[in-house]
Amino acid sequence: MITVGFVCLGNICRSPMAEAIMRQRLLDKNITNVQVASRGTGKWNLDQPPHEGTQDILNRHDIAFDGMISELFTSDDDFDYIIAMDQSNVENIKQINPNIRGQLYKLLDFSDMEETDVPDPYYTNNFEGVYKMVQSSCDNLIDFIVKDSNLERGKA
Repeated sequence: MITVGFVCLGNICRSPMAEAIMRQRLLDKNITNVQVASRGTGKWNLDQPPHEGTQDILNRHDIAFDGMISELFTSDDDFDYIIAMDQSNVENIKQINPNIRGQLYKLLDFSDMEETDVPDPYYTNNFEGVYKMVQSSCDNLIDFIVKDSNLERGKA
């Protein structure tokens, strides 16, 4: 089983959005051997559901997020692929766990956009724009993981 962990600051906006989108896209592509989670590097929102704006955009696109609550990224997290939303997240991840075993990327490394960081809609309120960035990047990330890990679709 391949594991993917999306990481943002509070784990209520970007990373849970990415987790939910990624799960849906994996299901759509019949890829059953990838497990997805999300975490935050800050403690402010622990045990909270996704932000209302994240919930609204996921509901509009019929993407499930039932049971998701914010969790803290720790040195015990052992994801094969750690996907940060911005450079600040990358630095925080490295500080929390200097000996990361998994591959660390920013989500927009898997995008053809000029931007390198996914802006935080908690501050910008642009949940639709962030959704578009995350959705297109997740498709490219799936293609990368399938190739990088020699995965076969539909096999566990």
